[in-house]
Amino acid sequence: MSVSIVIVDDHQMVRDGLASLLHGMDTDVEVIGQGANGHDAVELASSLHPDVMLIDVAMPDMNGIDATLAIREVDPDVKIIAVSMHSDRNYINGMLDAGALAYIRKESAFDELSHALGDVLNGKVYLGEGIAEIVVGAKSSPCNLTEREMEVLKRIAEGKKTREIAAELFLSDKTIETHRRQIGRKLDLHSVAELTKFAIRHNITTIN
Repeated sequence: MSVSIVIVDDHQMVRDGLASLLHGMDTDVEVIGQGANGHDAVELASSLHPDVMLIDVAMPDMNGIDATLAIREVDPDVKIIAVSMHSDRNYINGMLDAGALAYIRKESAFDELSHALGDVLNGKVYLGEGIAEIVVGAKSSPCNLTEREMEVLKRIAEGKKTREIAAELFLSDKTIETHRRQIGRKLDLHSVAELTKFAIRHNITTIN
């Protein structure tokens, strides 16, 4: 099945480079649109409804963070990958808080884009080389989670299913599901992607 992608960056050379990189992948991808700023990104998301959008963070008129927030309103199903030259914590956290599922640096795009694309299409979070280390410690340690809930959350963030977690912790599937509900209620986070981002930020896991 083909994966539709939109690329948004204020530099034509970067857009062309990313498009060429995507076309060269084994994955069946199709670049269906390009934009130069955040306003373009929102319009393209609204009109084309791509599967994935590659978005720069620092752009004129509307930055990637504001664009991502707006895109989540018009099309909450689109998967957003931030591709930026910046590795500042504020940029990274801003994009993750806005709803991006991945953050990679432009200089690492050749090596990491395929992995990032695969993960976000599966609802997982991908943080490029060196990015997870910057995010970790950005917020205080999580409160109100028991030690057992922390163990369950760590394994959820690692992409493990209920049965796998139950086997590792010598608990029943039903008990793990109860822990998942409790974690979601306490943190007010209910998707695997949200829980994964939380786990990374609080150093519960450092997976990429």
